[in-house]
Amino acid sequence: MRNALYICIGMLVSALAFSSCDDKIDIRQDYDFSLSSWYLQRQISADETVEIRFYLDREGNYGKAEYDIGYIQMEGKGEVTDCEGAKLVNREVRPLAEMPGLDTDNPVKQVFTLFYRSTSTKRSELKFFVRDNFGQEREMSVSFDIESDAAKE
Repeated sequence: MRNALYICIGMLVSALAFSSCDDKIDIRQDYDFSLSSWYLQRQISADETVEIRFYLDREGNYGKAEYDIGYIQMEGKGEVTDCEGAKLVNREVRPLAEMPGLDTDNPVKQVFTLFYRSTSTKRSELKFFVRDNFGQEREMSVSFDIESDAAKE
């Protein structure tokens, strides 16, 4: 009787152990993310430099996820630089991990700062984009009206 009990318990443990094994482990890599910024002023003077603080919010952290950033100057003329003064090139991408001052303390909320200087007397509009190595891309548009000298007086 005792042997039969041990055999039943052994079979039950074996059945539970083997039925819980699954070769299809679901490891998520392509977490969704968003791109946003802190408050931005609406008007700037020609030749004025403004700070644009970006927030990359991710749903989760996958160590091999890589992000690139770029921008497109849609209207006006100007230049975008990082916190060390290096220029970003219009319509080209740069690895976000190489961005000076990138705050990675919180792996799902990364913060970085870019600067825009208008070299035009007309309205400026830029489209910033971040894309990951899984093909996801998020955009954020920024526009600045140029203050006229008459409006300042």
